[in-house]
Amino acid sequence: MINVNSLEAQEVAALNRLREPGVNKVITILQGELEGAKQKLVYANETALIHRLQGRAEAFEDLLKAIEESQKVEKGR
Repeated sequence: MINVNSLEAQEVAALNRLREPGVNKVITILQGELEGAKQKLVYANETALIHRLQGRAEAFEDLLKAIEESQKVEKGR
């Protein structure tokens, strides 16, 4: 998990900018990638593939949560 509170102000601001209109397409792409990884997990039958897909899904979830939390952290600074 990404600890947004431990990031520098520039890094938090960069994450928060991803929420701006016109740029938020990145969030849509990340959500699509997350859903794709979850769908592949449903049909995966090899342990190594399952582990890779779980890691991929977790990374996308962490990034999306960090983007969401960046707004709260930036306001709190």
